Order: sequence, then structure tokens, then C-alpha cells
Amino acid sequence: MTCTGRSWRALVGLAIAASLAGGLAPLAYVLMVGLGLGLLHGASDLYLVEHGQRKRFVLSYLGVAVVCALAWQVAGALALTAFLLLSVWHFAHEDEVFQRRHEQIALGLFILGGPAVLHRNAVAELLNLAMAAGASSALGGWLAVTLACAGLIAFGVLLMSAWQRRDLRLAVTLLLVVVTPPLIGFALGFYLLHAEPQTRVRERMVGALSMGDYLHRTWPVLVGAGVFALVGGAVFWQQEQTGIRALFVVLAAFALPHMVVLPRFLSGRAVPQVPGPV
Repeated sequence: MTCTGRSWRALVGLAIAASLAGGLAPLAYVLMVGLGLGLLHGASDLYLVEHGQRKRFVLSYLGVAVVCALAWQVAGALALTAFLLLSVWHFAHEDEVFQRRHEQIALGLFILGGPAVLHRNAVAELLNLAMAAGASSALGGWLAVTLACAGLIAFGVLLMSAWQRRDLRLAVTLLLVVVTPPLIGFALGFYLLHAEPQTRVRERMVGALSMGDYLHRTWPVLVGAGVFALVGGAVFWQQEQTGIRALFVVLAAFALPHMVVLPRFLSGRAVPQVPGPV
């Protein structure tokens, strides 16, 4: 893991505090860590694309995001299932924590499945809330069981890797993903095991000298993403007042173009070193 020292302790401390507080604290944690900090690594997507292709890239990116939100509106169960499968593939494919392929696959499964290992019923409830009203509750239960089984196997694989590396911080992170409430466990695993390492990679890709420099280069995208999240979240909040469906839709609308559109524009060529937003 690349997140160490005070940053790691702060995130872990907040995760434990939010778990003990209950109520809206888990949702606040996932909004701050999973959506807020997790968004940072995707904020540089635009600046990795050649200038001549950026207009087409933005249109494709926004188009996929809008289609994702619309698909969730008319076919929530299908959209959720596709989102989970693509996320597992993405986490395994874009991994900076582990080197061996079986560990990377385990990581992809664990980020989503780890929170379900001890909280299968709670995860089933969250998945049912994420789908459109009228969707079969049996699907949420089936997905939760599948995630829990995959997460348990992956947990064992990654714990063994942590032991072999003598990495106590990694072991504690894995354990917290499993034992904390699902929203907190997902946010913690997603950020520490995927988003934060990827953000460090993106800093190097765009030639940023520090996190502050990275934020300075990507702030226009971050502002636009914030507006999109507020508008999209408000629309779906009206339909399901717990905020869970809005959270899933906004996460998917950000993640899907990041996972699907960007690779098509980077395929077969070197990633540029860019000076900043243009």
C-alpha cells in the first residue's frame, strides 16, 4: 500500500469512529472517502488523452455517464449486476498493490466481496435499495451470497500475501474491510487498495510534483464532477430517500466511463506527460 503513516491512521480512525457512531455516519464516510477521495484518481482522465481527441473523449465520457444513469432508471437490476462485474475486472486489471495475477484477481473480488463476508444481510439490503423499485429482492440476496463467498476466498488469499510480506498495515486494512459496516468497509478498501495507489500513479503520469500540484492541474474536472454528483444525486434521492440508490448511481456514472471509455483512447500508445489543464 502507498498510503502510510498519519494518512492511513486518520482514515482507519475515522472508519472505526463512524462504525461506532452508526446512523448516517457510514453514509457520510463513504461519501467523503469512497466518492470524494476516490474520485481523485479519475480526475486526470482527460489530461491523459491527446489534445486532438479530447472533444470526442469528453462527449464519449459524458455520453456513457448519462446512459449509465438512464439504464439504472429503467433496468436497475441489470445495471447493478453489470456494474459489479465491471468493477471486479477493473480493480483486478488496474492494481498497484499486488504483483502476482492471482493476488490481483483476489483484490478485485475482495474490494466488493470483503464487506459482505460478515454482513451478508446488510449488503443484500443495500443492493436491493440500489436497484429500482419493483426489482426482485431475491437478486440482492443472491448477489450478496455470491459476493460473500468470493470475498471470503479472496480474504484468505490476500491475508496470506500480507503475512508473506510482513505487512501489518495491509493485514489490518483487510480485516477492517471485513468487520466494519459494509459502506465503511467498501470505502476503506476501495480507497486504500485501489484509488489511493492509482492517484499516486496519476500524479506521475501528469507530471505533478505533489498532491497539491495534482489538484491544481485537475481542479476544473473536479468541479464539474462535483456539480454532476450533486445534480444526479438529487434526482435519484427523490426516488429513494435513504440515499443508497443515489450513491450507487453516481458512483457507477463516474466509474463506468473511467473503466470503459478511457482505455479505448489510450490503447496502443504511450501515456503523455502533460503540463496541466488546458
